Amino acid sequence: MEKPTRPATITDVAKWAKVSIAAVSRVMSGDESLAVRDETRQRIYEAARELNYQPNRIARSLRVSRTFSLGIVVPELENPVHPRIIAGAEKAAAKLGYSLLIAHRFSEVPDATIYRRLVQQSRVDGLIIATLQDEEVQLAILEELGCPFVLVNRKAKDIDHFVVVDDQGGARKAVEYLIGLGHKRIAHLSGAPDRYNSRCRMDGYLDALKTAGIDADPKLIAVAGYTQSGGVNAMRAILDSVTRPPTAVFATTLLVAAGAMSVLRDKGLRVPEDVSVIGFHDGPIAEVLAPPLTTVSVPLNDVGYQATTALVNHLEGKGDFRGWVLPETKIVVRASTAPCPEPA
Repeated sequence: MEKPTRPATITDVAKWAKVSIAAVSRVMSGDESLAVRDETRQRIYEAARELNYQPNRIARSLRVSRTFSLGIVVPELENPVHPRIIAGAEKAAAKLGYSLLIAHRFSEVPDATIYRRLVQQSRVDGLIIATLQDEEVQLAILEELGCPFVLVNRKAKDIDHFVVVDDQGGARKAVEYLIGLGHKRIAHLSGAPDRYNSRCRMDGYLDALKTAGIDADPKLIAVAGYTQSGGVNAMRAILDSVTRPPTAVFATTLLVAAGAMSVLRDKGLRVPEDVSVIGFHDGPIAEVLAPPLTTVSVPLNDVGYQATTALVNHLEGKGDFRGWVLPETKIVVRASTAPCPEPA
């Protein structure tokens, strides 16, 4: 039998595998109640793969009252963290036979509008939530809509379906690395104090200092948020408040680290000869900064992938819908860090 020159249909797969159309339909839809030999099931899968068959998900959704689409909501797309989470989510969704709709939070658009558009108009089967700027409001809306969801890169009170990285452990590693280079006056440019990630990274920073017997200096801590401009403002605030600049800086994001480095350069401080800088999260931006930035690398793609897989498993009744903490963090050493220039 020759391959069709047009897109393959379910009829083509049935002929290729020498089975009924009904058998192909039920096998491709994952019908576990179908009594069919493993050999036959494998033959159907091989025929579909050989013919590059794409199931008609619109017809399938009409039959089972589902759309086989998911929505992911992120606070913004400019932050390099979120594209990596989205990439992992897209990979898992495609593997599991779902499409992924992406929405990001505009300041002028209420959370209720974003969620209702996805759930009521786009009719997504579930949501992946990467923003909780107004936690109580957002969770109330999600409960009202009754749409299954999973949190990514954050936690919330009484919500046990989430996927996060080890923010605290990663921050601790960053500061321990700087301490190992002889630094004691280590500044921290933190995120918003009421955010889950920021609290965890602050705890890791303080834990590392305490373990090393170093007292935390409040003048070396400033809130930067998550943007480059925030890093600029926070770094300026610290330098303006101290008589002697820190010898190292731990920034809560890549963008914050980039902002801090620009201020240090403007103030005539060399990186890393005068001040070492390390940022949380890794990515291409880190490699093109001058000098290239030392970072804490965390598995952001895995966060999106794991969250999507867990959500689909929940929708299809196949597995636990519980919290996951992905512990894999490591220091990626580049040219922005060096031994402390001050004597021990």
